Amino acid sequence: MTDLLDPADNSLCLYGSFDSANLIVRFALEELGLPYRFVEINRANRANRSAEYLKFNPQGLMPVLVDPSQSAPLFETAGILLYLADREGRLAPEPRASDRGAFLTWLFFMSNTLHSDMRVSFRPQRYVEGDASCNALKVGLESRIRDGFDHLETCAVKSGGPYLLGAELSVLDFYAATLCRWFQLYPHQREFDVERWPKLVALIELLQQREAVLRAQRLELISGTAFLNPVRPDLDEAALTGV
Repeated sequence: MTDLLDPADNSLCLYGSFDSANLIVRFALEELGLPYRFVEINRANRANRSAEYLKFNPQGLMPVLVDPSQSAPLFETAGILLYLADREGRLAPEPRASDRGAFLTWLFFMSNTLHSDMRVSFRPQRYVEGDASCNALKVGLESRIRDGFDHLETCAVKSGGPYLLGAELSVLDFYAATLCRWFQLYPHQREFDVERWPKLVALIELLQQREAVLRAQRLELISGTAFLNPVRPDLDEAALTGV
C-alpha cells in the first residue's frame, strides 16, 4: 500500500474502515462542518498491518486522524474527539467551564470502560484461551456493558437532557449513540432495552435525525436508522476488530 498521505493535501485526513470507531469521529467532523478526506483501510487484506499504516498507529487500529498542523498523527477515539472539539471551540465545554469535569469524566468512561469492554466482548478469544474461559468472559462483560449503559442513562437523567450534558450537544452524544448502535449489532443482534434506558433512547432518536448523522450514514453506506434498531451491515470477519 502506498500514498496513504498526500503531503500536498493540507486538509484533515481520517483513516478507517466501515462501521469502525472512525464512524464516531466522522459524526463529529460532519457536525463541525470541517473539510476532510477519508481513506478506507481494508482489513481483509491486512492493510492496517502494513508498515506504512503502522507508522500512523503502531497498534494497527482505527481511527487515525492526520492534521497537517500537528507534529504526529492522532489515534485513540476519545483523544481525536477531544482534539477536534477544542480545536473548533464546539461540541465540548470550554476548559474552565463548570461542566468540563463532567465532560471529561464521561468521555473517558466511554472510551476506557464501556467501549473497551465492548471490544473485548466481540473477540474474547484474543484475551483468554478455551471455550469455557471465553464464555465466562462474555457473561461477565455482558453484565458490565449493561451496567455501563445504566451509568449513561443516569447521566442523561441528571442532566435534564436532551443531551448527556443537558441542553448542549457534545461529542459525548455521538460517542454514546454509536455505542448503542454496536450493542444492538455485535457480536450478535439484540434489542436495546427501551424501558431500562428511555433517556438514551430519546437521545439516539433525536440524533439520528440530524443532518450531520444522515450525511455520515450515506458516506459509510449505512442503511436504515443509525442508532435505534439498526440493520447489521454485511461485514467480513476482519472488520469488527476496529470497533
